Amino acid sequence: MRMNHLFVKIQLDVNLFLPSRKKAIMEIFTNDKNIQNKLNRSEFQELLSYFKGLRESVILREIRKKFPDHKHLDKDLEFLIAHGIVSRQDRRYELGLPIITDYPTSGLVEHFIQKTNKEYSAEDLLVWLSEEHWNNGLEKMLAVDFPMPSRYCLENAEFRLVTINSRQELPETLPNYFGNSDEPSLFPNLAGLIGDVNPEFFTNQLNLILERVLAGKAPRRTSIFLKSLIDSGVIAERPEWHVSIPVYDKNFLVDPIRELDNDAAFFFSRQLAERLLDKQESFTYLMKKKA
Repeated sequence: MRMNHLFVKIQLDVNLFLPSRKKAIMEIFTNDKNIQNKLNRSEFQELLSYFKGLRESVILREIRKKFPDHKHLDKDLEFLIAHGIVSRQDRRYELGLPIITDYPTSGLVEHFIQKTNKEYSAEDLLVWLSEEHWNNGLEKMLAVDFPMPSRYCLENAEFRLVTINSRQELPETLPNYFGNSDEPSLFPNLAGLIGDVNPEFFTNQLNLILERVLAGKAPRRTSIFLKSLIDSGVIAERPEWHVSIPVYDKNFLVDPIRELDNDAAFFFSRQLAERLLDKQESFTYLMKKKA
């Protein structure tokens, strides 16, 4: 139930010379965390960027010439081949995954918007997408060659703080910061304030502050935890202490659509989020897990 305002992606660099978050990228999505962890490594990103840019298949000698310093190149190629990411036929190599270049759910999204735009708010639908459909498991590995919204989450047993972003450029919110902790330069204010603090300790401290503010009480003391909530727009002091973002609880329920297969739900949720965000760069909300 909505309360009053009182509360696996792998990026593959195709153009390494563009500024961070403005690179031309292909993204691979997979449910397998072991594959994801491997593909996140820079040597795999470079390999996949290379294969993505090929106009025709190549022989192994050409790959070795392109990557003379790549350790375990043959082993890494075999890994990519074994998982269908790269194909090898007649000793020639090329990208094995079909590349999706646009949403396959445009008709479904248009129909959905026409059906629900008077019944539900954009905020409620964004929360519904985030909570119910965003993390549905994929039925197969996907290679996507167009930008889509992203979702980052910071949570503990008491609450979930979520940001949905419309673009690759990420605003300085706490979920974005902790979801991209390996790129602190993207968030200079938060990086300078909280550094590499332990996420579990940090969220526990946030919970103490949020509980008081949601109860209409002032925080007990100033701290970097309080300042981070203020600076990222989660809470505000004036005219009195309050949570500045939408707050929902565990009983929140919106279910305006029929069942979708997992791959359709994956694209549907992101395309609909893009439409609902419209000109907003992001949307952040707080989900209370306990009443």
